Amino acid sequence: MQQPSKLYLVLSYILIPIALFFGFMDSILLISALANPSAMILVFAMACIVIYSFTSFKFLKLGIEREQTQTTKLKDWIKVNAYVSLLMFCLIFLNAVSILLSSDVILIKFIDEFLAQQSGLPPEMNSQFILKTLHVAAYFLFVIGAVGILHIRITLRLVKEYDYLFE
Repeated sequence: MQQPSKLYLVLSYILIPIALFFGFMDSILLISALANPSAMILVFAMACIVIYSFTSFKFLKLGIEREQTQTTKLKDWIKVNAYVSLLMFCLIFLNAVSILLSSDVILIKFIDEFLAQQSGLPPEMNSQFILKTLHVAAYFLFVIGAVGILHIRITLRLVKEYDYLFE
C-alpha cells in the first residue's frame, strides 16, 4: 500500500496541539458544566475532538506507517469520534466564515451592545480593539476548522483503504 500524503502527515501534526488545546479547555469547561448540566453536550463534543485526534494519530503511526494490525475497537473509536468532530469543526469553520464575511458596521453594533452590558472595563477595551481581536480569532478558528474538516475526510478514506489492518 502507498504511504499517506505529506499533507495528511502535516495536518496530523497540526491537529495534535489543537487537540491539546481543546483538551485543556474541555477540562475547564467540565468543572463549570457540573454546575450547568446543559453545557455537558459541549464537553462531550470537545472530548470527541481530542479522542479523534489521538486515535487517528495512533492509526497513522502504528497502522499506516508500521503496517501493524489494529483492533476493530480503534476503528470504531476513530469513526464515531470523527463524525462528532466533523460536526464541531464544521460549526467552528462556519462561525469563522460568518464573522469574516460580516461587515465591520454590523460587528461593531453587536460589540457596542455587548460593551454596554459590561461594567468596569478598562478604556482600552473599546469596540475597535475587540473588533481586531475578533478578526484574529476568526482567522485562527477558520484554520482550525479547515484543518479538522480536511483531516477527517482523509482519515475516513484511509480507514476504508486500510481496512485490512483492522481485526
